[in-house]
Amino acid sequence: MKLSIFFLLNILTFTILNAQTTMCFKENHTSMSTIETVNLDGGLCQGKKSVQDMHKNGWQTDDIKINNSNYIYVFKKKTALLADIDMDALEQKVVQKLQKAEEEKKKTTKEKLRIGKLNAGRKTYVNKCQTCHGDNGLERPFNTSRPIANLSIQEFKNSMRGYVNENKDYDRGKAMIMKPYADTSDSHDIKNVFVYLKSLKKTKKEDKK
Repeated sequence: MKLSIFFLLNILTFTILNAQTTMCFKENHTSMSTIETVNLDGGLCQGKKSVQDMHKNGWQTDDIKINNSNYIYVFKKKTALLADIDMDALEQKVVQKLQKAEEEKKKTTKEKLRIGKLNAGRKTYVNKCQTCHGDNGLERPFNTSRPIANLSIQEFKNSMRGYVNENKDYDRGKAMIMKPYADTSDSHDIKNVFVYLKSLKKTKKEDKK
């Protein structure tokens, strides 16, 4: 078996058993004075790092074997002992990561709900409201009612409730036209339409900037 194959088998064994141990080698090198400056093969050296390079990267020479002109270096890097670890600091980092992940999850959930309401509101508005109240809810059908896009959520709810209850004192226009739509719209529909109209106003303001 060639020496290089023997080294490869040993490198694989060391890599599996201990991630902080690696073996590098140099074959047919006749100068002992330059062995620490030439690039070694195998392990983490891979023909790119010398003994000096490994030392600079925090590795220590654990063993050296010399067979004629063949050199084998075993390098080890000190691992942190459990006693050396600041457990409080580690726990704090873990807690912070968990809290951040939870916050991101809440933001994502909130955004999904907002988009869901927005899409539902758009569908309801297009099917029930747009013909009379216009694309942005700013038209005044029959020149009597208020632009619904300018209503607060409470005003919006009161208006719909007034049409359902046939409150004549609250009739701001064609109540008989609004009543069927009010009867078939629940609180979720009203809220979703409100969210949709407010998003249109927000987009319009941003476009003007």
